[in-house]
Amino acid sequence: MKFMVRQKLGPDEDVTEGHLQPLARLVADSMLDEPKGPVVWLGGCGTVDTKQYYMLFEAPDYATLEAVVKVLPGLQSVERVMAVDKHTLARGLLLGMAKDYDERIKDA
Repeated sequence: MKFMVRQKLGPDEDVTEGHLQPLARLVADSMLDEPKGPVVWLGGCGTVDTKQYYMLFEAPDYATLEAVVKVLPGLQSVERVMAVDKHTLARGLLLGMAKDYDERIKDA
């Protein structure tokens, strides 16, 4: 399952101490060739001016992920999401085109 984790720091909070270092601790083990633990960080983005961060994780369930991310300062929400990127979208398009081709040549 994929989850979006939202974090917002206060205007005076330090980005390195409040976001980068805690996130690094959470995701370091998931970036190994053989990830340790059930939670894997998939990426994220954030706003520079408002210090809001959106992180995409994969985890077996909500409770498992929540137990890991609860240490993030300014944690706003953890929500189950569906995620599409250029790789999954391209795979879907390729499979669809292959199916269309199979149907076209079958009828020929």
